[in-house]
Amino acid sequence: MLKRLKNIKIGPLLTHVIISLAYPGAKAAISSYNRLQIFSDSMTIIALLLLLVGVFYGMLLHGDFDVTGYLIKRATEKTPTETYEVYKENKKEKRADSFNYPFFLGVLYLIVSIVIAYVFL
Repeated sequence: MLKRLKNIKIGPLLTHVIISLAYPGAKAAISSYNRLQIFSDSMTIIALLLLLVGVFYGMLLHGDFDVTGYLIKRATEKTPTETYEVYKENKKEKRADSFNYPFFLGVLYLIVSIVIAYVFL
């Protein structure tokens, strides 16, 4: 994952951050007491969900589901147009500059929520 850090794009990163922090921010905003603790707890939940999604997305980026995708594509087409090797190479080219935003943000949010919990609470 560290060698893919050069593939981070600002647009998708900001989109992921805004969407993933919407729930903890709203939960803390409507709370009447102990807002920082509620924000930290909500961010921990979102971080764990992002880590789970990031693990599955990482498996997808490594090609663990290529055979399944090819079989589904072949079953839905009336006449298969490409072999598995061609399909695998096309997928590998598309995945070359991808980045696992959910896993990265999950780790980052978990670290931030731990820091908030131990330093500020």
